[in-house]
Amino acid sequence: MPGLIRIALLATAVVLAVALGACGAEDNAAKNDYVKQVNAAQTQFAGAVTKVREGITETSSAKQDRRALDAFSTTVDELVVSLRAMKVPEDVRKEHDRLVTALAGHREEVAAITKRMRAPTTRVLDEVQRQLSAATITVNARLGAATDAINTKLRAK
Repeated sequence: MPGLIRIALLATAVVLAVALGACGAEDNAAKNDYVKQVNAAQTQFAGAVTKVREGITETSSAKQDRRALDAFSTTVDELVVSLRAMKVPEDVRKEHDRLVTALAGHREEVAAITKRMRAPTTRVLDEVQRQLSAATITVNARLGAATDAINTKLRAK
């Protein structure tokens, strides 16, 4: 797949950072624990993005590309479960839910794109590449907005 997809997938890994130490004194420990958990999820997501980027190359077959995307989807599924299980500070519940929804939605988009690769033609592969790039750019914006909102609220407390 072209470099644009690899760049877009790499960019996805960058947008999830949540600032540690942004919490107020009263609930500092609980909020810092939450931040650590979100950061751990971000690290896992970044690793999955790296693996899928390395698994989808100019010379990889459609079957290899599907396997890389399937593995990525599995990791995203695990992350969504993990994010849903977190004890989230009430003042960032809405923002956290937006983060989970964005990641879950991205997983669904990747699954639909992967399904289209079952019987690929050059035209289908070109369309899939464009769709994957667009989906990744969209999730970057959504994840960035959610984490920015979380950071803003945690810093305000």
